[in-house]
Amino acid sequence: MKLYLRILALFYLFGAILHLGDVLNLRLNFSEMDTVWQTWIVFLLIGDTIATIGLWQYKKYGEIAFVLIACAQLIAYLKFKSIFGDQAILIIFHVVTLSLFLGLKYWTNKQSLA
Repeated sequence: MKLYLRILALFYLFGAILHLGDVLNLRLNFSEMDTVWQTWIVFLLIGDTIATIGLWQYKKYGEIAFVLIACAQLIAYLKFKSIFGDQAILIIFHVVTLSLFLGLKYWTNKQSLA
C-alpha cells in the first residue's frame, strides 16, 4: 500500500505542476478563462498539492484529499461534459486509481484483521 500511495503522490504532484502552469499562463490562458474554469483549476491545484503532500507522508488527510479530488473530477467530467469537454483519459485514470486504492485498502485491512 505504501508504494501505491507514493506512486499516487507523484501523479498528483504532476497534476499540481500542470495546474500551477495554468495559473501562471504557461500552459493555458488562465487570465482569459471564465470564472468557472479559473475556480476549477485553483481548486485542483490546492487539492492536488494537499493530496501530494499527504500521500507522500502516508497521512490520512492525503488519502481523503485524493478520494475527494478524484471523485470531484469524475463528477465534473461525467456530469458536466458541456463545460469541461471530453476528458475520457482522466475519467479512466480516476476510475482505475480509485479502484486500486479501494482494493488495496480492503486487502490491507483484511490482512491486519487476520
